[in-house]
Amino acid sequence: MRKSRHAEIDDERSGKASSSPMFNHLQVAEIAKGVGDPQCYRGKAGAPPRFKVGDRLRVKDQPDLFYNQTPGYIRGVAGTVTEIAYESPAPEDEAWGHIDKVEWFYVLCFRQGDIWDDDSPDVNPNDTIQVQVSERWLEPA
Repeated sequence: MRKSRHAEIDDERSGKASSSPMFNHLQVAEIAKGVGDPQCYRGKAGAPPRFKVGDRLRVKDQPDLFYNQTPGYIRGVAGTVTEIAYESPAPEDEAWGHIDKVEWFYVLCFRQGDIWDDDSPDVNPNDTIQVQVSERWLEPA
């Protein structure tokens, strides 16, 4: 079997945060042992959730400086909180080993028509999409 050319790049030069000396898979696994992730971060956000179910929030249109899990297509779009999901480090912090910065995550519901302009006659105006977003990305709409 032939090796991928990407496999020849060593971790030090690949730019992957997971190869950072600050990121430690074993440390995260030890914290979650017997409890699970993200349940192991319950109660560690340091404050109650800033938002509540039913709140209309806008996803901040922040630049991508590195890794995150906030989809670009919802940035700048307003949605409604349907669930306060859990507390956890944000992916952009966790990738660099900053697991001590715990924040709230929310499930937001967006009208699909508010995200994508689609002229198709087959599009249902009631279609929605739900996305999980960390608190740092959210502001009141």
